[in-house]
Amino acid sequence: MVDQLIILFKPKTQYMKTFISTIAFIFCTFVGFSQNESANLDSKFRFGFNVGANYSFLQSLESLPQNTEIYNGVGAKLGVFMDYSISKKFLFSPKAELAFNKSGVDRRNTDNSITTYKVFPISLDIMTHFVYKIGESKTVPYLLLGPNLRLPIGNRPVTSSEFSNRSDLAIDFGIGLENRFKDFVFAPEIRYSLGLLNVNENPTFQTLKYQNISLVLNFK
Repeated sequence: MVDQLIILFKPKTQYMKTFISTIAFIFCTFVGFSQNESANLDSKFRFGFNVGANYSFLQSLESLPQNTEIYNGVGAKLGVFMDYSISKKFLFSPKAELAFNKSGVDRRNTDNSITTYKVFPISLDIMTHFVYKIGESKTVPYLLLGPNLRLPIGNRPVTSSEFSNRSDLAIDFGIGLENRFKDFVFAPEIRYSLGLLNVNENPTFQTLKYQNISLVLNFK
């Protein structure tokens, strides 16, 4: 009984350690950057952090086997980023975000049990976004576009019946609204990420492509 409880609790402990470590890293990074940044909002380099929510869209390009279905749901993300002003309206913005996603394929077995193949339960998204501001006032809408390398984390098979995911290359595009206050910038944005590669490593299925839509709150 004790061994079973340890097995059930261990994955949650690992995820919690990852989550806490990431929060601590982002906080320390943001504090360090803030100490080195001047109060000038027009600096060429600005650093910040973001938090947000996402909704996954997993798609199979072929028909799924009988008694299987795709599920999708709401997840969360948080990350750090840097903005470099190429000009007053054009920014280069690399980002690193840890995403907790909810998507996968459920299969009902002959004994009515369900086997779940999770797709990107946790991922590290490394993005290179290009941002174009529409205007020069204190409240400015903007457009973004750029590649996203999505790496699976904590998804290694524990048993022979479990399978991991392949890394994905996506194209992100979205819109946002930059609001300039006295000491910081707040920029909410809606971002769509279109996966281009087959992320499936489960031989039961063929081609699975992953995409999501996110609402992200940026602070810089």
